Amino acid sequence: MGRVTPLQYCPGDTVTASYDLLMEETCPADVDCAAHFPTMVITSAPEAFPPRTVRAYTDSFTFNPTADNVAVTFDIDRDAVTIPTSRFDGSTRIFVQRTNLRDYTHNNSRITGTVDSELLHEGVCAGNTPVNLPADLPGPPRLSPNMRLVELCNTNGVPVVVEASGTSGTFSANLLPGRCLVPGADGVPADLANARTIGANAPDLAARCSATMQQPPRPLRTVARMACR
Repeated sequence: MGRVTPLQYCPGDTVTASYDLLMEETCPADVDCAAHFPTMVITSAPEAFPPRTVRAYTDSFTFNPTADNVAVTFDIDRDAVTIPTSRFDGSTRIFVQRTNLRDYTHNNSRITGTVDSELLHEGVCAGNTPVNLPADLPGPPRLSPNMRLVELCNTNGVPVVVEASGTSGTFSANLLPGRCLVPGADGVPADLANARTIGANAPDLAARCSATMQQPPRPLRTVARMACR
């Protein structure tokens, strides 16, 4: 019901708490929607913002957590919420209900070290060419948008060519098994830390991509280590 993003925040981050019971619906101008509004009480522990009481279908606000962990609770005053719509069945207006509503607590935490994420590069046939798909680095809503790449490692048993794009262009390198790239070290551009997508490819002699056979290359995996910057 409620939403708090990012779930893992960097020091100094602004965090957004919100809920939306309308979803795809809108309140018709000719209906007193306020008569159907629920009351939502939003609190935090330890307190990161003053308790917030809202009578509305939707709400969104920001706060700046200072503790290592903060729990945000959305406490609604009813089990079902009625929403008038602009649709009619004949001359009867259609109402929808949001049911099975319950109090919900989001537990958010501050990132104090590094976060490792395994990236899966699926093997596919792009026409007659075997390729491994690029993978996106994790970010919102789970991780802070202020996370940056500090290390990219090859965890496969074979060398792979990794590719990432920074503000100065695309950088690629052949990584041996167990080896890592560090932005700003050993000739690796420092702005590679800002990369959001990682590519990985390696020859797979067993792959077959043709009109008569579709046997894509094996999947590859890399590990991205990220930290707040």
